[in-house]
Amino acid sequence: MKNKKFKKVSFNNTKKQLVVFYTSGKKIALHYSSLGIRSNLTEAWIDKETHSQSVGIKYSNGKVDFMPYDQPLAIVKDPEFLLQTQMECLIAQIKEEIKTSKISKRYLAEQLHTSDNQIQRLLDPKILNKNLSQLYQISSILGLEVQMRLRAA
Repeated sequence: MKNKKFKKVSFNNTKKQLVVFYTSGKKIALHYSSLGIRSNLTEAWIDKETHSQSVGIKYSNGKVDFMPYDQPLAIVKDPEFLLQTQMECLIAQIKEEIKTSKISKRYLAEQLHTSDNQIQRLLDPKILNKNLSQLYQISSILGLEVQMRLRAA
């Protein structure tokens, strides 16, 4: 079963705001326009069918829509969410190259002078606290180059 993401949701048609509360303690208030909402809401609820992974929204015209848990985080550019997303992409590419090149995780561990468990930990996208130097080393062994860049948002 997936982890519950949303704890509570509320809306204010006067302020044109939808407010979501995450089980992690985060609270994000979004203006309707940032969600593409053009009419008032009559109801908002945490969708139990998705195990609290989305919010249901009912508009004044009777139309129903759903918002996934990550949409508000992406809209406000939540730093933890963005880091998680970037790490998942980086690790997915590394794992794909490991599979393609048929280089074993044991070999990677030997090259990095570390344990097999550390390699498993490095390649687990749910763990954010990583040794980036070791990820760079793995990438280099696999013939990949990691590039980081900053740009105005």
